[in-house]
Amino acid sequence: MKEYILKAARTGFAAGKVFDASPAGAEKSKGLSGKVSEKPDAAGELTRFEAALLSLESELAAAAAGQSAGNAEIFETEGLILEDASFTKAVQRQVLEEGKDILAAVEAAGRSLAQAIASSGNSYIRSRSEDILGVTRRLMEILRGDEKKLLAEPAIIVAAELSPAQLSGMEASKILGILTEKGSPISHVAILAGNLGVPYVYGSAEALEAARSGSHLIIDGETLIVDPDPEELEKAQRRMENEQKEQKLRGAFAERAGTRTKVCANISSPGDIPSLLSSGTDGVGLFRSEFLFLDKAEAPSEQEQFEAYKSVAEAMGEKETVIRTLDLGSDKKAAWLDMPDEKNPALGCRGLRVSLGNPTLLKTQLRALLRAAAFGNVKVMVPMVTSVREVRAVRACLEECAGELAGEGVSYKVPPLGIMVETPAAALTADQLAGEADFFSIGTNDLTQYTLALDREAQGLSDYYDPYHEAVMRMIEMTVTAAHEKGIAVSVCGELAADAHATERLIACGVDKLSVSLSAIGRTRQAVLEAEKRQSVSEAEKRFSGEAAPSEPDRTVAAPADGRLIPMADIPDPVFSSGTMGACIGILPESGSIYAPCDGIVSGIAAAKHAITITASDGREILVHVGIDTVTLNGRGFTVLTREGAAVARGDKILEADLDVIRASGLSPIVIVACPSLPA
Repeated sequence: MKEYILKAARTGFAAGKVFDASPAGAEKSKGLSGKVSEKPDAAGELTRFEAALLSLESELAAAAAGQSAGNAEIFETEGLILEDASFTKAVQRQVLEEGKDILAAVEAAGRSLAQAIASSGNSYIRSRSEDILGVTRRLMEILRGDEKKLLAEPAIIVAAELSPAQLSGMEASKILGILTEKGSPISHVAILAGNLGVPYVYGSAEALEAARSGSHLIIDGETLIVDPDPEELEKAQRRMENEQKEQKLRGAFAERAGTRTKVCANISSPGDIPSLLSSGTDGVGLFRSEFLFLDKAEAPSEQEQFEAYKSVAEAMGEKETVIRTLDLGSDKKAAWLDMPDEKNPALGCRGLRVSLGNPTLLKTQLRALLRAAAFGNVKVMVPMVTSVREVRAVRACLEECAGELAGEGVSYKVPPLGIMVETPAAALTADQLAGEADFFSIGTNDLTQYTLALDREAQGLSDYYDPYHEAVMRMIEMTVTAAHEKGIAVSVCGELAADAHATERLIACGVDKLSVSLSAIGRTRQAVLEAEKRQSVSEAEKRFSGEAAPSEPDRTVAAPADGRLIPMADIPDPVFSSGTMGACIGILPESGSIYAPCDGIVSGIAAAKHAITITASDGREILVHVGIDTVTLNGRGFTVLTREGAAVARGDKILEADLDVIRASGLSPIVIVACPSLPA
């Protein structure tokens, strides 16, 4: 067993057999071509070339036909390389003028074009060089008559370099993961891997050679394990199977769990697409575009931005994708952007001020956003707004960019323009801003710091940072009221959105959406479901003001963990799904903290520490069971925080489970609460 730490173009987990997709024969060496003929028949060689072009065009067209819209366009783009006159003419010149056979001519033309592109100052264009080499390799395979390598069974694809042209014809459902020596997180293969939801790692010739000679691989984030021990491989395969089952359960639940208040996701890059699609989100409430601008030597091009925005928009389909324009300044710096040193950067040049101060930067981003809007339900949002003048300036720039694209004949769509409400100035003039913006999103992190005159990065002042402060809550309420009077929606995308203690107050204010991190979607959805079911808006207001408590005893059973609810019939254990243990509800946990679901006495603790029974005051016995078949762990990964005979209150932490230990053992961490009086 060997272990390597690589670069991850797309993170994830996979375990499976090795499928060596490296070209056969001479291409396994450094050169691409076969033996050069001494006296090639030029006319015959070019006829072979035309036939190979047609064959590959058919392959790519067939591959595109069997893919999603986003993946299909990748294969179609590969096909455009075959139509590139500079490529085909270069091949012809190599044959007619240099006297090369067709293999050597295709190799020379492909390498020349790839090298020219690789020297570009644009990172997106540079990344296309590997697509050209991939198309070149596939053309040469066809010319040599090599049999195309296809996946006969699910496996992890291994190759020195890879392109969609080489993946054409492979059944997407059989691709478990990808390993290459060379790669890029913005390559077409990386985008394809993200759309397929499979991990993709690269960056080591040594790891590649070891993998080629191995039989099985495990990819876990940036870690590659070659030929794992049988026990480790079995655990990994069980883990992968359970993760696939959990993903299906999330999707099934997402279709059932409708709420008035939408729960959307905050994301930072297209790499979040696989998790996004399985999260059950109502849309992307905040796509931070900074990932494209930070840790780089130059600002990203319009094309690079367009590709990133479009990939998320296409993945979300009809669901909204709210993309925030560049939010630099304060604690976020870009080496390529000359920004002054400021004594108080939180009150200096940041957010929209940076964009308005750099018109070319703003126009490039808005052009990319306009183009991406043609591929999905895109909305654009600007940060750090303090006045109507700023909103009008951005809208004017947006209209100018739209006019330019129209004149160039480029496809685009003008998206709704919204603003971040994260300053008291914006909240206090929300009635005026609502007449200029198409929607609001409240950034509670900054709104709190600016309302309380407290830099949230300041050391030793955490006790003063209070997002529940009445002044902050009133800012939120007046913003929502002003927005609704003008008929526009309001979301909350700061940390307060994922705080279950604030959910009812936010719903009482009339907030339309909560946008949270991917890991918090499950528990936020659950909090919204419970709040909307339990109380009307007026009841929620009374609850927060400390007025009358419920007159009847509370017989409800609370969720013992944060996560996504799973219906009884979908619990992957017949003991529970069949009703043998009474009515049950499952939860896909987002953390290992397990809480008492009701007031009562701890009447039983399993020897393996994975299950606890609580007897409620009315005699009901409620079982909290962590994981499927976790009794086999014999207590490993579990820490019991209570004892038999102890009195517990609903919400007390009673158990801590190490979810990584459970998953690494190939087991599902689903938490089950069972009670005969729970509805099935």
